[in-house]
Amino acid sequence: MLTLSRQLSAQLVTAVNPAHLRTFFLLFGALLISHCTTVETPYKAYAGEPRPASELALVMGDIYYRQDWLNSYVDAVRFFKVDGQEIENSRAWEQILLSPGMRELEVYYSWDMGARIGLAPALVSYASNRESISRTLRIHAEAGKTYSVKAEPVFNGDPSDIGSLAHVDFWVEDSEGRVVLSKEEGRFRPAQ
Repeated sequence: MLTLSRQLSAQLVTAVNPAHLRTFFLLFGALLISHCTTVETPYKAYAGEPRPASELALVMGDIYYRQDWLNSYVDAVRFFKVDGQEIENSRAWEQILLSPGMRELEVYYSWDMGARIGLAPALVSYASNRESISRTLRIHAEAGKTYSVKAEPVFNGDPSDIGSLAHVDFWVEDSEGRVVLSKEEGRFRPAQ
């Protein structure tokens, strides 16, 4: 295999102008590197001009990996509203920037349906439309700090059956792992 690769490389070099080949690989490498280093900008959830990160709080929604016997899924905590203001295209934002102070974040648990058809998407749709998937959290955001909103789905039955979802516990931790809003404070308790 290695010999075949060397032969193909030698033929390519003799068939193509080396200066053009070098330029191609340099451009291709630069394109590849720029594509790999895309930086996601957080959603600006405050009024006014852009401000330095040291004057703002960064809040991230946690990401969860779920796997069944064939497929892998990426579920995530997403932000629906900040201080009563709805976030457009909320599925596109994994991070938000807040001005310091008491903030009200409406978050929800976003299920990854994958590409499967049939019963699974119906169950996900059922679960995602239940009131117990979202929750309004109140935190005191400090300038220059980073927070992570975490979640844990709680099931009445088999966790692989999304239809048995009882509720989702949400909580918030700072970058040092300290809990700033507990599961109990973030838990939704359905009316019985």
